[in-house]
Amino acid sequence: MINWAYTQQKIQACRHCEEKRVRDLRVPPDEKRTPPWEPVQQVRLYFVSVAPPWGGAYFWDETARDTVREGLFRAFRTPLGTQVTTCRQFRDLRLFLTPAVKCPSARANKDHAPSRSAVKNCAGFLLAELTAAMPERILALGAVAFRTLCDLFHIDAPRQVAEFRGHVWWVQLGKTEVALAGTYFSGNNRHRGFDKLVEDIERLLEIEPGTADA
Repeated sequence: MINWAYTQQKIQACRHCEEKRVRDLRVPPDEKRTPPWEPVQQVRLYFVSVAPPWGGAYFWDETARDTVREGLFRAFRTPLGTQVTTCRQFRDLRLFLTPAVKCPSARANKDHAPSRSAVKNCAGFLLAELTAAMPERILALGAVAFRTLCDLFHIDAPRQVAEFRGHVWWVQLGKTEVALAGTYFSGNNRHRGFDKLVEDIERLLEIEPGTADA
């Protein structure tokens, strides 16, 4: 069984993109940003975002505001029937989030979408995290995160959020079939697509784990 702590150690030690001089990729000189806790198995809903920010706030760091965290916590009010206010509560509700790419990308000192090389180089880490967490469902936040999962699980799907959201694919994770979907990025300015984000979370949570024929 893949170990979560060991996977995080491997992520911390990785300098592959730096050695290969991957475009726009910025490997932090000290510790990389990672979740402060292991996921609670089995994760009810595992979110995949894009990448940690280069200089701004980070989902798991509650010392500063983060638009991804704020948007996601707000979106839970209807699907969960409760208000999520802290990262610890988020985790204890068997929810979790990690980025597809483990290091930030920046251009002119501003956050930038990761290159295809960065996504490819980190794919093994994301798969190891998902395997360790054994989620019942996976939801990608935005087109980049969704395309990363499509590449990882060999899914042929539309590339635009408006086209792939609302659909569910079943992927093999270990010996388990897991429901996978994509939705809007929760950190968009003014929460563009926010109502659809809520709908997609609610729809995915209604699917019974392991019921690929539903």
